[in-house]
Amino acid sequence: MRTPRTAHGSSRSRIATTAKVGALAALALAGALSLGACATPEPEPTSDPVDTSSAALREHLLQIEGLSDPSQILSGLEYELQFAIDDPNRAAEVSREALDAFHASGVPEALAADVAEFYDSPPRFQLSIVEAGSDGVGPHLDLPIASEDDTQTLAAAVATWSRMGQIEGARLQTSSFDTATFEMGYTVDFEGLLAGVRPTAVTPQLRQILADAGYDPEASTIKVAITAPEASNTVGGKEKDVQGTRFARASLPLKAVAGPNFASVSYFIPPGGKTVDIYVLPKLASDGTLLPLDLTDEAVRTAGESIQTGDFYSSWDLRDAIVFTQDGVQTFPTP
Repeated sequence: MRTPRTAHGSSRSRIATTAKVGALAALALAGALSLGACATPEPEPTSDPVDTSSAALREHLLQIEGLSDPSQILSGLEYELQFAIDDPNRAAEVSREALDAFHASGVPEALAADVAEFYDSPPRFQLSIVEAGSDGVGPHLDLPIASEDDTQTLAAAVATWSRMGQIEGARLQTSSFDTATFEMGYTVDFEGLLAGVRPTAVTPQLRQILADAGYDPEASTIKVAITAPEASNTVGGKEKDVQGTRFARASLPLKAVAGPNFASVSYFIPPGGKTVDIYVLPKLASDGTLLPLDLTDEAVRTAGESIQTGDFYSSWDLRDAIVFTQDGVQTFPTP
């Protein structure tokens, strides 16, 4: 089970505590000297093996070309080595170097000795590949580190996941790898749909990358979703959440006439204007096909009148309903 992503975990707390103790000891020593050096200064606190090895590992990781944002998170028995890969072409090499550094750092042994005082079970180690600059929040790939012998296997998996992440118009979501199979998901976002990207084209690409890397595509799980906020302004290219306003209910008339395949809508307000376009997103079939909606010109026009008078009033002018289909988009004027 994945541990919560707190602010770098308890290891950081121990490092801070050690530093604080050291500072207090220094102050005590200074006070003793000022009184005439008649008192014996307190000995410096013994360095914590976990802190020492973790700090050394971090310094080593920062020297690896193509690796960024290294972090180590410890929560109970769960230790996570986390970093981002800047160059997907070096993903395997970067991962091997990082894992070699981890095993040589003394961190596993220090943690094993540390947790043995409180737990009957040994610590569990995990590698997590995150997005650069995300501070660990967002999509990531999780891989268990069972032994030093797993290094090549894990490095190959990271390289494969990195290649899949380069597919235009799709974004990999949180994924996991265990032995030889992936459990993963990806999304086609709003901009990707507008650019013509369709899950029915992306999924075969992912499966081909898996096959080329020597994995069995059928043994892995790939899930897909379309992402578009259910109620958002896009002003100046930035989304603004408007949940809880009149927009939150404006989709209901369209949902009522779109049929069971309706999924969500997104609202677009051109910068500086008061017109509103509504983008309608359908649900997906198991193969990633966008399911058809039961919309007609008359039904959309009636729904548009209801939205204009019941939700937008005179503040906004509803213009078009743009419906995504497997073949592209279909535009319904709403006045």
